[in-house]
Parts: sequence; C-alpha cells; structure tokens
Amino acid sequence: MKNKSLKVITSWLLVSVISFAAQAAEEVRLKHAHFTPYFENGFDSAELEGAVEVKNIGPNKQVWLHYQTASGEWLDHPAFYVGASHSGYENFAFRLPLEGSVAATQFAIKYQVNGQIYWDNNQQQNYQFNDYQQTNLAHQAVALDDAYRASSLITLTARARSQSSEDKVTMVYSDNNFQTSYRKELSLSHIVADEHGLSGVWSGQQYIEYYRHISFYLEYSDGQTSHVDNYYGKNYRLFDTGEKLGQGPLLQRYPQVYFRGGPTSWNSIPMTLIDDYTWSIVVYFDGTTDYKFDVYDDWSRNFGDNNNDGIADLNGANLTVNSAGSTRITFNSLSGAYQATLLH
Repeated sequence: MKNKSLKVITSWLLVSVISFAAQAAEEVRLKHAHFTPYFENGFDSAELEGAVEVKNIGPNKQVWLHYQTASGEWLDHPAFYVGASHSGYENFAFRLPLEGSVAATQFAIKYQVNGQIYWDNNQQQNYQFNDYQQTNLAHQAVALDDAYRASSLITLTARARSQSSEDKVTMVYSDNNFQTSYRKELSLSHIVADEHGLSGVWSGQQYIEYYRHISFYLEYSDGQTSHVDNYYGKNYRLFDTGEKLGQGPLLQRYPQVYFRGGPTSWNSIPMTLIDDYTWSIVVYFDGTTDYKFDVYDDWSRNFGDNNNDGIADLNGANLTVNSAGSTRITFNSLSGAYQATLLH
C-alpha cells in the first residue's frame, strides 16, 4: 500500500474495497476525528486524533489508521482498544503526530479480523483534512483534543459541533470518583469547517490543588440536547504534574501506561513516554518483587508475561525483578518488549 492513494489501488485491494463496501458501515466506522496543523514555522507539524467503532466479530482483531504522509507514502498506525460500545461493538482510538510540511492529510480506517479486511474509506473518497476543514464529528458531538497538567493548573482544548449561539462545552471534574463534582465552562476559541458543517474549538484552564487526583469528562449542550465525551465510560485522568493527553511528537499506542508492583504497594504510578511507543520509569526494588503494566489505571487492560520471553502478554502473569536497587523499567506498547535494568 505504500506510495499509493486509496483512490488508485492495486487490483486485489480494489476487490476487497468493493466486496466490503456494503458492509463497511456495519463492520467499522469512524466516530470522530480532528486534525491540528501547527504554524510555528509554516505547516511544520500536525496531529491527527480520533475514534473508531468496530463490530466484535472475532477475538483477534487489529484496527489501523491508514494515512498518507507529507511525502505521499501510505502507512499504517495502530489504533488502541478503549472499551465496549453498544451491544456487539467495541471502541478504538488513535492519535498520530505528523512531522514535516503537513498542510493537509488524508486517511482511511482499516479493520482486520478473522482473516478479512474491512474499510471505512469515506465511500472510497478517503477522509481529507487541511488547515480549513479540520474535523469530522459525524457520530460524536464533542471530543477532547488536548489536556495538560502543570502542578495546580489544568489546560485543555476540545472540539464540538457548532449548532447555535447556545452552544456550550463544560469540563465536569471530580477528585473522589464523582461522589461530588465541579463544573468549568470552556470558551469558544474559533470555528473550523467540519465535513458535516462547522465545529468549534474550545479551550479553558482550571486551578486545582496539585495533590488532588482529577478525573473529568466533557459535556456539550446546544441549548436543547446534551452529549458527553467520557472516554467511553472510563473518564479522563490527570493525576500528577506533567501528565498530558493528546500532546507531543512521539508515537504512542495508549494515552498513558502505569507501573504497578510491590515497590508501590501495587498502587499505580504513571510512566513517561521516552521514545515512540516506549514508556519508562525508575523504581527502587528491595529484592525479588513482582510488577505489571496497567493501561487504564483500573486493571481492565494490563500486561504481564506468561512464558518469561521478554514480550508482555495481555493479562499475563506477574513480571519479576530479582535484584535490589534502583531499576529502570521500559515497556514498548507496540511490540510488547519490556526490560528491567539495574542502575545501582
């Protein structure tokens, strides 16, 4: 597929697209996507984010963002599992930083399951964004763009449908698992074109004491109806200073990975993204101690190792460090490779 547009494709893929065209809306569909070009030195970088819904027709599945680079090459970038959708469907999400002179991009969604490939390629036209048309909110009214925590200051941006002068986007947050909650209205920054009309870019800041672990979701209202983006039931989380969602130049499969183990009494500690797909943390071990990797900080998607081959397995057995001292733990969320290196 490299160096070929989806509009001009090899015969075998053309057969696949035609064969699955009638099924695409049922088997896989783009829920929302947004494109952010950065203008610091012209169009020198951008990011593409979104979510996908697929029909759960087999246990071993892969969902890919199939996109065109600034040089014209076509590549695949993995979407990551988020959680169940409505009956028989699952949600996947993707975030892709794009480097180079990215003034525009086009993409499609590829879903592989049971030896078959299904496409959502916008009825064989591809999805296309540029500096003017930046969103597609066909099946989701509001979506988080970026969020960042710097000590006691939380800054975030969001995208939402632009329906009327009554439009409102609110951050609803809590530090006690929503036994109580607080509300912060965002401000409309500007309007961009959406494939289905217009959408607004909203932003805001909120001071919250640095020691409070915050969960939040977004609520959009057009004055008549309300919609939420609660990360498909998980809510978004910003626990510690420096944590961010949807930002940075590195490729990542998951928005965050957490370390859990004996050194932390099995409490979660966020790891740091240090390279494409690669997370790292330095932990002090006092001897033979177990640990695991946790994606959503709720054990719903965690990794161990069933056969001690250095490749993490989903829901695998506990990992073990057999020496005492400060140890650097790394985990590649794309390949599953992990390593524990004693520092001193």
